[in-house]
Amino acid sequence: MIASAPPPPPTHPTSALSPAPLLPTPPPPPPPRLLDQLRQAAQQRGHSEATVAAFADWGRRFILFHGKRHPREMGLTEVGQFLESIAQTEKDPVRALAASRDALDFLYREVLHLDLGELPLPRPPRLLDQVHQVLRVRH
Repeated sequence: MIASAPPPPPTHPTSALSPAPLLPTPPPPPPPRLLDQLRQAAQQRGHSEATVAAFADWGRRFILFHGKRHPREMGLTEVGQFLESIAQTEKDPVRALAASRDALDFLYREVLHLDLGELPLPRPPRLLDQVHQVLRVRH
């Protein structure tokens, strides 16, 4: 009796009985970073490029002022501390306070969707106080 030869192996690496190997699904892309979200929201609402850049700059300065903490973790107290620092250190504190308050208000309301209420408005130092400070340093 002649023995029959076994059937030839399949020529394709996957046979009809085994399913095709599944390719791993790539993870979803990470959400945009906070300052990118801020820029995008300001552009979508029709703000000029200068305003968009200013909002992003004030947001960055606020985050760095508080040791790179996320604004969602901070509240009115931290905003007040930052604005108080602006009032004491900027050359033109009135203009800087207005710009920084607008930027932080936009960040919290439009990007983070948090209502902190009315943001504090620290009083900038009086010119006479600044003159006294300069005179104390010189003498």
